[in-house]
Amino acid sequence: MDRRRVRPGALDVIRRLAAALVAGLAASASAAEPPSIESLFRLPQYSAMVLAPDGSVVAALAPVNGRQNLVLLDLGSRKATPVTSFEDVDVVAFDWVSSKRLLLRTGTLNDRDANFRGGDLIAIDRDGNQPYRLAERGRLLRMDLPTAAWEIPVRMLPGEGDDVILQQFRPERSRVAAGGLRRVNTRNGQSTPLSLDKPEGGEGERWLVDDNGVARAIVVGREKSVTSWYRSGAGKPWVKVSEEEALSAGRTPVAIDGDGLIVSVDSGRDKAALYRWSPETKLAAEPIAEHPRVDLRRIRFDQGTPVGVSYADDVPGTAWFDPAIRRVQEAMDKAMPGTVNDLSWSRDRKHFIVQSRSDVSPGAFYYFDATSGKLEWLADRSPWIKSAEMSHTRAVRYKARDGLEIPAYLTLPRGSDGKGLPLIVNVHGGPYVHGSTGMFDPETQFFASRGYAVLSPNFRGSTGYGWKHFQGGLGQWGLAMQDDLTDGVQWAIAQGIADPKRVCIYGASYGGYAAMMGVAKTPDLYRCAVNYVGVTDLILMLTATWSDYSDSDYARYIQQDAVGDVTRDRERLEKASPARQAAKITAPVLMAYGASDRRVPIEHGTKMLSALRAAGKSPEWIVMEGEGHGFRNPENVAAYYKAVEAFLAKHLKPAN
Repeated sequence: MDRRRVRPGALDVIRRLAAALVAGLAASASAAEPPSIESLFRLPQYSAMVLAPDGSVVAALAPVNGRQNLVLLDLGSRKATPVTSFEDVDVVAFDWVSSKRLLLRTGTLNDRDANFRGGDLIAIDRDGNQPYRLAERGRLLRMDLPTAAWEIPVRMLPGEGDDVILQQFRPERSRVAAGGLRRVNTRNGQSTPLSLDKPEGGEGERWLVDDNGVARAIVVGREKSVTSWYRSGAGKPWVKVSEEEALSAGRTPVAIDGDGLIVSVDSGRDKAALYRWSPETKLAAEPIAEHPRVDLRRIRFDQGTPVGVSYADDVPGTAWFDPAIRRVQEAMDKAMPGTVNDLSWSRDRKHFIVQSRSDVSPGAFYYFDATSGKLEWLADRSPWIKSAEMSHTRAVRYKARDGLEIPAYLTLPRGSDGKGLPLIVNVHGGPYVHGSTGMFDPETQFFASRGYAVLSPNFRGSTGYGWKHFQGGLGQWGLAMQDDLTDGVQWAIAQGIADPKRVCIYGASYGGYAAMMGVAKTPDLYRCAVNYVGVTDLILMLTATWSDYSDSDYARYIQQDAVGDVTRDRERLEKASPARQAAKITAPVLMAYGASDRRVPIEHGTKMLSALRAAGKSPEWIVMEGEGHGFRNPENVAAYYKAVEAFLAKHLKPAN
């Protein structure tokens, strides 16, 4: 069978044959070498694909010159032609301006962070000609804004013009402030301001723009509040939609909907749902979309029109308002069962790109011709990853000590009986973000392939699971948030999954903090800990003047509620700072930091290192020069995970 021509339903046959083959070879497969670190963590062959608006070609991100660059994929020949060939930066994001022109952002790509502020914003024709740098290393060019710090695309406009809508941010005294909205020509940089009559300004601003390029709604974040405004058209009066305290439940505009808005509402309910709002009728009585377990916030658009909403339940998905797109989704899900199939399409909806992914597959890209009904394979995201060699992940839920249900994902080593295993608790960063989704994760597969069970909790404070779940994490660093991890370990032990004498806690950023706090707060629970670019001193975090968020009044205010006030809560913050509790740590520790990290400066690591040594401990210590909040250089990535592999093998003795 030609793999590139997949008939609906044909993949079922392939999967059944593959499953039978894998079952027949189980004995030999179990003895095979695990996938190499280099193969798991290398850049994918393709990491994104987006059709041109006219459906003629596909733009994609792919490695060129050892960096992630923009390429053009011909749908007929499947030949990829580089559009960019950067050697010192990555293309971290892109979109089509028209069917002939693209807008891209450069930056530094790694596992933990993409440096959007420091990169360039460049427009370029799809043949690689007529590049125009709209912003360079944080300075806007030819926009009469010489002090602008950085900017973000807000809206691609319909049609085949060259204009886009950009939002600028600029330094202002000791902080960063929103600098307004502009319509910019991507060929010559000429711009027209769109926000001169905005109702109010703030440090944080998020705009909604209609198909005509008119700013119709704005969400303004100031030090202690968030306010939303709406207007029916250019020159019309602004109407206040809502005003709430920062970090409180409320209503947030997420889309323009004709003569009103679609707003995400979590005030008066737990899970955020979507409602219509208009100046005349205000908030509708009933939601247009809601989910019993997760929040709804991410609208899917078709040329500015809301057509669906994506959600992150145990398995991610999208609910389509539009019946035509819903039918395509149903056909793709039938053709490729057991996978999450994400859709994008051309302007006329005759051509679709489908990204199919799962817990054991980083994904493949398919082309669907809606006219002929033909589904064809385009490319695998990482063809060297063999799904049959990966370990399955399943959603689980356990009760915290106060009764709160904690959603989590559990991955068991392939071929194991799931009993008495060495366990790694993998704590996500943020922490106020949505953590694991259960989809393919190279780090999870790295651990599982080495014989470890992996528990990935979305502890309280994680977003997406309702207001109660999020709000429960405010001010709970080292307290209830940490207890959720402890309770997850106890659940895994009670289920017979984890060997109570072989548990390690691992994480990056906030996860690194939780790893260190875990071995300080519950020293008898963990056999070891790995701290990757983690916070270790909350007072240092709240008072530092050199991190990438320390110039933000809004971020500092949010941190007072989310973490604590240095004066008011000093005693609690000291008790919740691993660097100030080093004497309590008895488990072996590995710590790794980037020397150039501005999100969590290396001072957090050196302070923890000094405290541990002063307490008579000998932690393993890794510093990578030239690296930031997570490692980018493939040699450094491989060296780091090889050190982790050896550290875990020494202290946990993995299962066969």
